[in-house]
Amino acid sequence: MVRLVDNIFSEVTEDLAEVLRKVSASDTPRVVLVSDMNVVNQTEGLGTKIGTYFNAHGIKLCGKPIILAGGERIKLDSMSSAMKAMNGILDAKVGKNDIVLALGGGTVLDVAGYAAAQVRGGTKLVRIPTTVAAMIDAAYAETASIDSGTVKDAFRVKSVPDAVLVDRKFAMTILDGVWRAGFSEAARLAAACDAKLMDFILDEAENLRRRDESAMFEVIGRCFKTRQKKSPMNFGEWSALRLESMSNYKLPHGYAIAIGVMIDATYSMLKGFLSQDEWRKIADFMNKCGAMDGAVHSRHLVNQVDTVMFGLDAWELAYGDEGIYVPNGLGKLVQDKKPDRDTMQKAINMIK
Repeated sequence: MVRLVDNIFSEVTEDLAEVLRKVSASDTPRVVLVSDMNVVNQTEGLGTKIGTYFNAHGIKLCGKPIILAGGERIKLDSMSSAMKAMNGILDAKVGKNDIVLALGGGTVLDVAGYAAAQVRGGTKLVRIPTTVAAMIDAAYAETASIDSGTVKDAFRVKSVPDAVLVDRKFAMTILDGVWRAGFSEAARLAAACDAKLMDFILDEAENLRRRDESAMFEVIGRCFKTRQKKSPMNFGEWSALRLESMSNYKLPHGYAIAIGVMIDATYSMLKGFLSQDEWRKIADFMNKCGAMDGAVHSRHLVNQVDTVMFGLDAWELAYGDEGIYVPNGLGKLVQDKKPDRDTMQKAINMIK
């Protein structure tokens, strides 16, 4: 169940209440709230709005809200944040039909989902993403994961949300770098699934860089519709995960995905799957919208081409298959079952 909602905690907006009633099979749903501290700090009066909304619609908040710091560090703290969420859910005496409501960016959604999957063998989960990247991609993941000291997403469990509600207004609360890098997910989705979407986002790229709210609303809305029809595969991920690991997780995920998309798109062009004109559309969008602005923070990582290449081995180890998906023309993917490592090194050198 997926919905695009505006002003989700407005008393007159029924969507969240309807979804919670349906998921809980109750007219008076019981909810445990797991929220991103960044969202709480950047959204004036959020706690009051949520409390007022719950009271108006007969929703019971169980226990204290569980506030997580956000950022990759909460997936890297020897499961301290995950245990905080799990214990909070237990303390709230959550039962079979109660719901964990996760509000935040991708890392908070991951940790909340991981906790929900563990408590009592699995608890109902509803996600409300608050970053551009999460609205386009992370909120729909069918797993939740925690990092180890050296391996990104090392501990992964099945965690399919019972519902996802996207309120685009939350994207206005994030920092400029996170905002711009998040649109690399729009490029990834367009390249993988929807050539017309690529043309549209390219036209809006400079407006996105300026944080034009109407452009953001339209792009996320169109990505939402495309996502409803088709989900992208793992295009752009193997190198992004490797770069994050190489940086000891200091490199933000959005910055890493932006570079990963360009590496795989360049590889696809060199292999003849993607034309130069199609590649140029991806590259132009990534530069014009500012998604590549963070690349300066990873130059020293991308320069270590041989070390980046170990990401292909890590990918095979994690998924049991060395094959990767790359664009076969804009809007569709092909699986390259045995990536050409010499060509991939050439692609990385071109990005470098």
